[in-house]
Amino acid sequence: MTTSARERVAAFWDTHIAAWLSGEDPMPSPLPEWFESYKGVGPGKPILDGFPEPYHGDLLGLEHTPRVVVLGLNPGEYRPQFQSRNGIFAKEIEKHGSFSNWATTGPYNRSPWEDEMGINRYYQARLRFTRNWLQDPSASHPDLLIFESYPWHSKSFRGRFKPPHEAIEQFVWQPIAELPVRDVFAFGKSWHVLAKALRLTETGAFDAGGPEYSSSAAGRKVRTHALPSGQRLVVVWQPGYAGPPSAKETALLRGALVGGANDVPNRTPPRPRAGASSDPALTPASPEQPST
Repeated sequence: MTTSARERVAAFWDTHIAAWLSGEDPMPSPLPEWFESYKGVGPGKPILDGFPEPYHGDLLGLEHTPRVVVLGLNPGEYRPQFQSRNGIFAKEIEKHGSFSNWATTGPYNRSPWEDEMGINRYYQARLRFTRNWLQDPSASHPDLLIFESYPWHSKSFRGRFKPPHEAIEQFVWQPIAELPVRDVFAFGKSWHVLAKALRLTETGAFDAGGPEYSSSAAGRKVRTHALPSGQRLVVVWQPGYAGPPSAKETALLRGALVGGANDVPNRTPPRPRAGASSDPALTPASPEQPST
């Protein structure tokens, strides 16, 4: 039986995280290279005391195929009461039987996270963007799938990051290629730098106030890049802000990218091909640090 990239990635992380939660400390290939690719210091130092969180959402489409895919930098600050081997989420993962099952439940968008930590602004901003982009106020967490470029926790994400091509290709680009989405979104200038580091070809540029993008947000920029699958990476940022645009600004972004069509076009994913190699270093800094 042929295994899809999404099945392969889900199985890898389910096995890895289950072993880690049981007290082991596995680092199968390509995890050592991936872990060492980020040289965070101080509050940016990566933490191995919590389980990695490579994605959030229904990767396998067990209940609902995601309609919006967003890229993140890493899963944010380590919270021992939730993400340690004896934490709340560890017990939830055991109850649900696997990380992939647990990730479908919107753990950062419900109790007990919200009871203890409050509203997760990082996640909520991307959920609002999902609703605005889809023009569907009823869209919820099963419609949103988030992939991290670096799956380990740190309080901030600032330091030298040399993206590991093979890991990003296998664990991010290939599963995304199987999803019926044309556009993949990333927010913050760090992702523009990261796209260059991954040698993705830039295919479009829109600046606020230009003839193709009527945004009035000062300094806002949009850059599109070709992914190995033929899908399009859309990076949006403006000075001092690394989050998704507002509802009004999202409508303007739709107009620039899809011509104001009523529906977001789905696509038949092509066969994944080898991606571009990585070389330059990335030194990201984001005012909107993930809090998951």
